[in-house]
Amino acid sequence: MENEDIVIEEEAAAPKEVTLDEGVDDLKQRLAAAEARAKAAEEARYSAEMAAHEAQGTVQETNLQLVSNAIDTLRQSNEIAKANYKAAMSNGDYDAAAGYQEDMASHAAKLLQLEQGKQALEKTPAPAMPVSRPSDPVEAFASQLSPRSAEWVRRHPQFVNDPRLNQKMIAAHNLAVADGHAADSDEYFEAVEGVLGVRKAPANEEALSTAARRSTPPPAAPVSRETRGGNVVRLSGEEREMAAMMKMTPEEYAKNKVALKKEGRLN
Repeated sequence: MENEDIVIEEEAAAPKEVTLDEGVDDLKQRLAAAEARAKAAEEARYSAEMAAHEAQGTVQETNLQLVSNAIDTLRQSNEIAKANYKAAMSNGDYDAAAGYQEDMASHAAKLLQLEQGKQALEKTPAPAMPVSRPSDPVEAFASQLSPRSAEWVRRHPQFVNDPRLNQKMIAAHNLAVADGHAADSDEYFEAVEGVLGVRKAPANEEALSTAARRSTPPPAAPVSRETRGGNVVRLSGEEREMAAMMKMTPEEYAKNKVALKKEGRLN
């Protein structure tokens, strides 16, 4: 008898059921983690902007110092050229004097340009100090959700910013899931919004309801008034509308109706 291979399969463990409290704790942990990441990203952004601000300020100060040093150097060179020019003129060396005079003219032109550049640098406003912006808790919370749930949260930010409403939203989520509604399904959002009280009647339903109320004629509420002779006159809805159009009270219209019947002008 040939030996047969025996394969032993492990029985798959039953999926662990998540209790309501565990679901709430999970959402709280995800929100805290999202807020921590958003805070860390904001701190990194602020540090980078501060470094750029300091570097920009250092460059501006360095440029100003370089221009100032160049101005001092040219002034010294110009004073030397003046002294040499005087000496050359005293010695009758007019060629040398002409050369020194050209040097002084060149120094004057360069000094004018450097002085103008220095003034422009001094008038340049200092770079604005970066502002530390608080992280957006709504975006931090939405970043942990599916696209459809994230969009819902952005449309209803009060359920993130208000701690009491936030707890209510988490409870509504767990109730909807406990009732068997798949997350992000239409039924899920209907259940959540029903618990939170944020559902509104569709615009077309409201329009139809309004149109129905307007198209319904007013009830034929009879006007019972005893006229002379003890007659009782009942006005239909159309007659009441006609009285209003003629700017008459129902009683006045009823009296005219009785009079017209007596005269045989109205059946």
